Formats: sequence, C-alpha cells, structure tokens
Amino acid sequence: MPLEFLFKAANYAVIPFWLLLIAAPRWRWTQRLVHGPVVLLLLTPIYAYMLFGYAPAPENMKLTSLYGVMIGFSVPHIVVAGWIHYLIFDLFVGAWETRDAQRRGIPHALVLPCLIATLMIGPVGLLLYVLLRFFRTRVLEYDEARNE
Repeated sequence: MPLEFLFKAANYAVIPFWLLLIAAPRWRWTQRLVHGPVVLLLLTPIYAYMLFGYAPAPENMKLTSLYGVMIGFSVPHIVVAGWIHYLIFDLFVGAWETRDAQRRGIPHALVLPCLIATLMIGPVGLLLYVLLRFFRTRVLEYDEARNE
C-alpha cells in the first residue's frame, strides 16, 4: 500500500473521533468509541507495520541522539509511523481533557479551543487545558484520585 495513502488514511481515521469529542462529548457512543480501544485497534497495526514490517530501519537510526532521530525521520515509512504516533497520543490527550473537564464541571465551550489546539499542536493544547483547569479549579495535579 502506498505510504501517501496510509498517511492520509490515518489522518482521516481520527477526524470522526475528534468531531465526537468536540460536538458530542457526553454522548454514550463518544464514550465507547473515543474513550475505548477503537483508535488503537485501527491505527496501531499500521504503526507497528511501519516500524517493524515495512522495511528495515535505516542504518544508524538511534533514538538516543538528534542525528540518529534525523536519520530515522529521513525515511518515509518512519515518518508515517511517527505521524501515527502523534495522532494516537494527541487524541488520547484530547479525550483525557474532555473527561477531566466533565468531572470538574468545566464548561465544554471553554475546552473547545484546547481540543482544537491539541489536535493541531498537541502540547500547546494540553498546556492551554492545564491552564484553563487551573484558573477554573485551582488544581494542577494529574492525579485524579487526590483531587476529587
């Protein structure tokens, strides 16, 4: 399968889940689909195949140095794997933001910019949510058991 197709398919695969988080965060199917293993089941096999089955890793690719990572990201199948990695983790973070905001009574309208930022520029969206949460609840910790 061409890498461009896999890249686009992975991008399009997460969009319905983001739309559910944005438009229907409390709907039971959002809970089942977004907060369950569906995205992992859809994208992790492609991710694993790109890393371990598609082609060998480039010579000198190492995750312990900038140069080694640059070598890895110079190869298209590793870039696709890296992108899928981002897609999965950004959605996981967006789902956590949504659940956490619901538990803490933060209005969803305030969370929307954080979700959009998390989709587009992951860590910035998470930071925006953490700041929003702090200013609404005075809570910084991630440990939910301590804060309930």
